[in-house]
Amino acid sequence: MNTKIKLAVRWPLVAGYLGLILVLMACATISSAGTGAIPTAPTAAATQVTPEAALRLEKGAVEIRTEDGDWLPVGGETTFEITGELQSTDPWMVTGNTFATRDSTQIDEGLQAGDRVRVKGVILEDGTWLAYSIERVEAEEPSAPVIILIGKVASIDPWVVNGITLNVTSDTLIGEGIEPEMIVSVKILLLEDGTWEVLSIVPLADFTDVPGCATVTATVISVSGNEIQLVGWPVITLEDNVKIEDDQGGEVTLSGDEPVLVVVCSSDDGQIRITHIIILNVEEGEVPSGEGSEKVLVCHKPDKKGGHTLSIASSAVDAHLGHGDKLGPCP
Repeated sequence: MNTKIKLAVRWPLVAGYLGLILVLMACATISSAGTGAIPTAPTAAATQVTPEAALRLEKGAVEIRTEDGDWLPVGGETTFEITGELQSTDPWMVTGNTFATRDSTQIDEGLQAGDRVRVKGVILEDGTWLAYSIERVEAEEPSAPVIILIGKVASIDPWVVNGITLNVTSDTLIGEGIEPEMIVSVKILLLEDGTWEVLSIVPLADFTDVPGCATVTATVISVSGNEIQLVGWPVITLEDNVKIEDDQGGEVTLSGDEPVLVVVCSSDDGQIRITHIIILNVEEGEVPSGEGSEKVLVCHKPDKKGGHTLSIASSAVDAHLGHGDKLGPCP
């Protein structure tokens, strides 16, 4: 008797609860319809990260988001390239210089100590030399290891390029018209005692900073239609109105293995886009590419401990001979 009474009481309560739930669900649906929201769980497509969303601007550098959610720089105002003998792979060391790597660093397979390699990368704010790529280069006439830095001039007295103080001497070849805030290419000879000798400082381009944008250096890997691949970057689809020119303002066509200046701007929603690409001309101190980049061997400072064999652009031969260098490799 008591059991039947309890059941009779419970069923009206259950029905009331169900009715209340249905009313609340209906209200939520109406509210969603009124605000344009979709009352469903987000799909996988809605949470995918596009290449554009995986990039950001941070303190003048372009950073990429890794699978772990960390942000690492892939482009900045100071980049480097060094060619020399690989001394170690753990850590990565070339001619006494140690380089940090990450999962996205492009490294040729089978590299071992003794191989001749070319390392490209960026110098971080904390002084770390982070490698974008480490590639094997063909054996050639032995020459002294040289670092090529591309960065913004902070001062010319003393010479400082992006926080790096340069010991400039009377033998350093300095291009005309260099002023603070200009982008330059610095060619540095690595001496046997670990010190640097600045061989040349030349301007790369004359440009005006764009508010809300950053001008960074990068290297083109490949171009396919409107898609461009830069070293360390995800594939980027360029908009039709992107300006592509050389540092003299002439219209040019992008191709692979070219050093470039890239103007990158950030939108209000955090997306970044490329607005301008400047292909850097090949002069003494710059990364060689394209036609007119024939290399000539000279013996640099032959009167000092036998000198150092350098491989330089043919256009720079006269300047080196004017400083007392000799044609051909050092004996």
